[in-house]
Amino acid sequence: MNNSDDYRTPTIDRAAPVPDLGNKRFEGSRFSSPEFMHREWTELWRRTWNMGPRLEELTAPGDYVVHNLGTESFIFVRGEANKIRGFYNVCQHRGKRIICDTRAGHARFFKCAFHGWSYNTDGSIKGVPDPETYPQFKDGMPKDELSLSEISVESWGGWLWFNIDRKAEPLLDYLDVLPEHIAPYRMEDMRMYVNATFLWDCNWKVAVDAFNESYHFRGIHPEMTLWSNGDAKLELLGKHSRMINEYGAPSKPHRDTLEISERMAAYMRYFGLDPATWQGPAKNVRLAKQHMNRKQQSELTHLPYSQMTDEQLSDVYHYFYFPGAAQNIFPEGINTFRYRPHESDPNKCYYDLIMMAHFPEGTAPENVEHQHFDHKVQYVDLLDPAVEVASYILQQDADNVPEVQQGVQSEGYKGMFLGDQEIRVRHFHNMIDLYLKGEAPQ
Repeated sequence: MNNSDDYRTPTIDRAAPVPDLGNKRFEGSRFSSPEFMHREWTELWRRTWNMGPRLEELTAPGDYVVHNLGTESFIFVRGEANKIRGFYNVCQHRGKRIICDTRAGHARFFKCAFHGWSYNTDGSIKGVPDPETYPQFKDGMPKDELSLSEISVESWGGWLWFNIDRKAEPLLDYLDVLPEHIAPYRMEDMRMYVNATFLWDCNWKVAVDAFNESYHFRGIHPEMTLWSNGDAKLELLGKHSRMINEYGAPSKPHRDTLEISERMAAYMRYFGLDPATWQGPAKNVRLAKQHMNRKQQSELTHLPYSQMTDEQLSDVYHYFYFPGAAQNIFPEGINTFRYRPHESDPNKCYYDLIMMAHFPEGTAPENVEHQHFDHKVQYVDLLDPAVEVASYILQQDADNVPEVQQGVQSEGYKGMFLGDQEIRVRHFHNMIDLYLKGEAPQ
């Protein structure tokens, strides 16, 4: 990997031809079928690297975080010598989940509440009540047999990544070029200020699809066309993909408007531009943000402006990590979206929103509480008013996806009909099908 000090994230060549990925219509049943859901778990989720907790949640030996994926629950714990491990959250005695009532905490050891079996933070068995009643212990306790089952865990970008497959390829090989692309943003130095989970009434793939194209701006986010260019540049990157949206530059047919819309004004205020004194076409806001950041790069040393191209200073670089995570990336911070399958219902999923930023030394929030919502949420009430632009966009997406989930189950639906602006959606579903057929690319 190139060092972020001497590497610049490449742009996307808009003139590059669109890859020919076929024109297959993906059937609606893939979003609601229990059988398809089972195949995904067996052939996809158990064989891919997945984004887990942030490293900042595990700072001291004994710190742990519970993270669920599908039917499984995992414990991530920082043990002695600061080694972080991941274990199935299940007692080897009778199969009860060891940690059930908390997501995160601190422990010297883990104790199952059913019969009191206990485990050290390295996963080894610590104690068994009434060991003399077990004839299996006549030659000593079989510690290897009774230890917690471990999963593969690696770290990159300030995140813990995990893979159920203990023979999985190394994480950096799996991520391909993404670590190099994202290195200049110094994601590992960012800190969370929002950590929330929402139960959505849609399949996890419906949620992924909603964030993998900008074709929907005019339909779901019409106000975005007044402050963001929906004609995104698109690129496929192995299993993964990305797009670049110009922020501060209206879409067609508003490209030459002189009007500063309400949402454009909110965008400007958030980044320190004054809409009240603005003169000129709205599309120049993008250039003004670039110019302002260049002037600030010597004084705002906690921000990596010096490593950014002009395009990066203003535009959102959206990366998708196959199969279930995406990021809207800015020099100032990153919004992470994680999509997790429900444990039993293909018509539901978990949507994780983790918002991070670069903070001046000593000002980052501490102990950001994880919030979980099983009901419809008004995002404008949940998030800081300073990010009202993001709040309204998220609300529109959250309100839309249940209606998509209902529609794809209709007898009248003939399957997804995708165009070139949805090439990332097609690539995503093609990749799923390759995994289900046992033909995943290496």
